[in-house]
Amino acid sequence: MASEPFLLHAGWVVPAHDRPPISQGAVVVSGNRVEAVGPHLELKGRYAGAKEIGGDQFLLIPGLINGHGHGKGLTDFQRGSLDNTLESWILGARKFLPLPVYEDVALCAAKLLKSGVTATMHNHNLQNPADYRQEFKDAIRAYADAGIRVQFNPGIRNQNPFIYGDNEKFLESLSEDTRRVLTAPPHPGSLIAENFIDAVSDLHARHNSAMCRVGFGPMSPQWCTKDLLLEIKRAAQRLGCPIHTHALQSIFQKIYGLQAHGKTLVAYLEEIGFLGEEVVIGHCVWPTEKDIAILSRTKTGVTHHPTCNLRVRNGIAPVFHMLQEGVRVGLGIDSKTINDDEDFIQEMKVCFLLHRPSSLELDSPHLTAREVFRMGTETNAGLLGYGRDLGRLEPGCLADLVLLDYERMTFPFTDPVHDPLEVLLYRGKGSHVHTVIVDGKIVVENGRVLTVAEEDLGKKLREAASRPRAEREKALNRAVDELREQAVKYYRGWTQRVSIQPYAFFNSREDGWSQDGLPKGDGIG
Repeated sequence: MASEPFLLHAGWVVPAHDRPPISQGAVVVSGNRVEAVGPHLELKGRYAGAKEIGGDQFLLIPGLINGHGHGKGLTDFQRGSLDNTLESWILGARKFLPLPVYEDVALCAAKLLKSGVTATMHNHNLQNPADYRQEFKDAIRAYADAGIRVQFNPGIRNQNPFIYGDNEKFLESLSEDTRRVLTAPPHPGSLIAENFIDAVSDLHARHNSAMCRVGFGPMSPQWCTKDLLLEIKRAAQRLGCPIHTHALQSIFQKIYGLQAHGKTLVAYLEEIGFLGEEVVIGHCVWPTEKDIAILSRTKTGVTHHPTCNLRVRNGIAPVFHMLQEGVRVGLGIDSKTINDDEDFIQEMKVCFLLHRPSSLELDSPHLTAREVFRMGTETNAGLLGYGRDLGRLEPGCLADLVLLDYERMTFPFTDPVHDPLEVLLYRGKGSHVHTVIVDGKIVVENGRVLTVAEEDLGKKLREAASRPRAEREKALNRAVDELREQAVKYYRGWTQRVSIQPYAFFNSREDGWSQDGLPKGDGIG
């Protein structure tokens, strides 16, 4: 039986990034869809007797969408990893003690919901490749129990396990014990490149739905062979499902593309026919101007992860330039937020502030609050395959909505001259989220998740993460320490092979003065 319509009332309603705010507005939800949007008094009259939620003190917005994540309830920092440069830091993840997947993902989902996220992308990195079916099942069940939408993309990699380059030669620099630990063959039945397409195709057949979109997650072109990437592309087209990968996250990935293929990784992906509207590239910090043109022309999406890029020292992606060239750029938190807490509102704020570099001209163009809001709503909805069903509050849209305590956000006074979305990005935090509705169902009320027990999940994760390590795990730790030490040596001097011409200016190391007004030195800019 269909549920009765109910009405959400707010002092301000912002239906979408390109719609003006409605003072004393309301949204009517019927079943799992938005039925009406407009002035509160008008809708209250039309839907007399409908249950009413909210009040004058609230701001009502479409559900926020996380365009890129890994479903980590316990963050890498909480598990003992200190942020550092990507190519050395990522090796340390091999040290992590395994966690119960259901609890880890469910806690992550709860944290996302509490910050107003109603849909998320999950790129799943296996803890135990031999138990991949159970891990996928547990992760998908965790999102379902939490009541959040997910695009679930199992990850895979089949080359360059340690460094970008000749891994066999690199292994010779390691001790015999370390080589033995790091090169142990996978257990029979493990998820590998040869059975990856079948595994994801089966997962798609079993679980693909409006609440769970199943796709492919090849980790990156430097970690996947051409043959694997093309097999994934063909399978995704056959199934009509998305592909989410990573590329140009670091300068070392840029150099690897030029060294291995004689072109950037974006140009390489275009050359082999991999790019397209169903493909999304995470990070994309180091694209050339030609790369940006390729991304725009092929309609390939990009997700920007500002805090993660800062934490693992990738750099700052040229988001404003990509947007100007028509690239679809969304926003993702990549399980590495500024407060280590999955607060998507804070991530929007970091994005907003990071792309306002010191200007060489007064009032020069920069990323606006509404452009950032679009990245975290409508653009991400498109990147996750939902089109205009999500990211907007319009009749017919799926009923994913967020009520925020605007009164507390603006206390003691904020001039009403400001757009509510500017207020959200200047003063908002996840703690201001009051009510979250996903698919027409209330999943967060008064800031509390109703669907899963966060404290119980946390206790189970703490127990798993704090147990003593077995001897084989201690041996792996020692091997990883040696691996990281040798990897740092391997990459030493790589960055001297390329010249750097930045998209924006943050400071200058020389006076640069020219009496005739012409640029001095190399004339950058």
